[in-house]
Amino acid sequence: MPTDQTDTVARFLRALSPASRDDVQRLPREKQEQMAQAWERDLQDDTSLLTLSELDPAAAEHRAAENVIQDLL
Repeated sequence: MPTDQTDTVARFLRALSPASRDDVQRLPREKQEQMAQAWERDLQDDTSLLTLSELDPAAAEHRAAENVIQDLL
């Protein structure tokens, strides 16, 4: 597995709340990777997160991560 994918999953997991992180870590690695990819797309494409990401990058990452798990769990 490429290192950048591992880094993406790790960043995605850090952006989640502790309870959500526990739920996602119980999933198969492939599902975690899919969710991390969706999270990165959300961060890049969601215009409502653009302003927040400039003001508070961690909050934007958290919001995008929580949105992804709601859509994919």
